[in-house]
Amino acid sequence: MQRGLCGAALSALLLAGCAEVMPLLASVEAPPVAPPMAAVQVLPEPDPFKPEYTEHPFEKGPMSVIAPDRRGDMATWQLIPCQNGRSICVNGSPARLAVADGTYVVSGTQGLSFHLLTGGGGFLTRSGGGKFADQQVPLAWEHFPEVALATVRPVAVAAAVPTPVSRPMPMK
Repeated sequence: MQRGLCGAALSALLLAGCAEVMPLLASVEAPPVAPPMAAVQVLPEPDPFKPEYTEHPFEKGPMSVIAPDRRGDMATWQLIPCQNGRSICVNGSPARLAVADGTYVVSGTQGLSFHLLTGGGGFLTRSGGGKFADQQVPLAWEHFPEVALATVRPVAVAAAVPTPVSRPMPMK
């Protein structure tokens, strides 16, 4: 009970003191705020994704491409420089490579043309007659990860051994 009375008395004193201070604060005028004298330089923010968006197809060698196939299921293709760098092999079949306006076009195999853009995107066109003529679908590409042969280790395989089935004991 004593704490409650002390708290109430303290609150009354503070409120009474504010009544006397408020007219003083109203009579004081704040100084004007001047703009900075020196030019303010804004530093550019780093773009954490810049390296990924500027990566060019075949810059690091072989690539993997994923896109929908004719049925709409996801399919992958391996695009590997071959024939001493003069061609690109698509899943083992040689194709032509052309570069125009930053787009790499791999065409001439399996009725497909891969239009690869910097940064891992692009589109795939098909020609094959019927309802699939001139079909265009989005694709994504990525370079193969570099795997050194020294880091590849054999994987241990565990074999399951069947256990004999026990029969329940007859009850007496």
